[in-house]
Amino acid sequence: MFNLSLKIGVIAASLLAATTAWAGPSVILVTPESGLGDHSFSDKMYEGLLAAKKDLGATFTVIQPGAISNFQSSLARAAGQKPDIIIGSSFDMIAAMKTVAKAFPDQKFGMVDVGPDPLGPNIVSTVTKDWEGSFLVGYIAAKTTKTGTIGFVGGKDIGIIHRFYIGYYYGAKMADPKVNVIETYSGTFTDPAAGKEFTLANISHGSDIDFAVAGSTSVGVVEAAKASKTFSIGVDSDMNCLAPGSVLTSMVKRVDTQTYELVKSVADNTFKGGTVKFYGLAEDGVEAAMDDCNKGLISPAVLQEVDGLKAKLLSGAIVVPNYFDLKPGAKEMGTPPIATPPSLANATTLAK
Repeated sequence: MFNLSLKIGVIAASLLAATTAWAGPSVILVTPESGLGDHSFSDKMYEGLLAAKKDLGATFTVIQPGAISNFQSSLARAAGQKPDIIIGSSFDMIAAMKTVAKAFPDQKFGMVDVGPDPLGPNIVSTVTKDWEGSFLVGYIAAKTTKTGTIGFVGGKDIGIIHRFYIGYYYGAKMADPKVNVIETYSGTFTDPAAGKEFTLANISHGSDIDFAVAGSTSVGVVEAAKASKTFSIGVDSDMNCLAPGSVLTSMVKRVDTQTYELVKSVADNTFKGGTVKFYGLAEDGVEAAMDDCNKGLISPAVLQEVDGLKAKLLSGAIVVPNYFDLKPGAKEMGTPPIATPPSLANATTLAK
């Protein structure tokens, strides 16, 4: 009996040790104000968590603050639960995360797709070179338009959204210097009705392709394009299948990969606070999505040209301008240089 009990005890201890060894990192994701179900940024980050659960055994909780005013309290609540890492995103969350990270110096934080400046000794942040992906879809739009006018529907009139616009504009003008690019901002990341309204306004001014860069507001851009038999371009996630045959392509930001790699860094002990990681075309951080839902919408000749542009971008022959590197009043941007849009050429300061 003693030997049997001893064996059972050894087996139980071995099982406990194995369970402990295979226990994955615990994660809390604090979403931007748009939250899950946006068919865009938040949903793409969630895909990264699901991959981390499958590959790394991660467990996770999602907090959806719903408003910028709730960011700090949501992050503090997450820190109180002491997960292995807390992951947030959005330029609007930077100040809140800095404050909470300072109050919880032993807690690891990750900030997905913000700016190039380190945020704190216990925060790893990432930057997606969305200007490179926007360049590709801008080129496609200018080569595809029938009216000679394309549109841009941003969320808020802020620097990170200008990064998309500048890349989009640069690509469009490289494709056709005569193309007209309409720049608009809905003022919200959470209102599809506003996205629809601003897109229809662009269409009334001749736009037949509109690039949505507005969180869940982007869904309204897709709806307006479908209703008017024009094209939209999705953002962040692959939105092509939201309206098959109407979404020309989507500028996908691989924030799923960034989320996954932040989780992996705590799993394999490589987390290094105070650092910034960049994800561009070279790192498979951005892409113009092609699938069955937009098959045949872009001519083979244009797709071949886009492949050539990618090669030039990777070689450094093309350098897409990053809005944050530009100076107000600059007359030219990028390599090869093109004239800056009026909104930048006439600016005395840059929106941050």
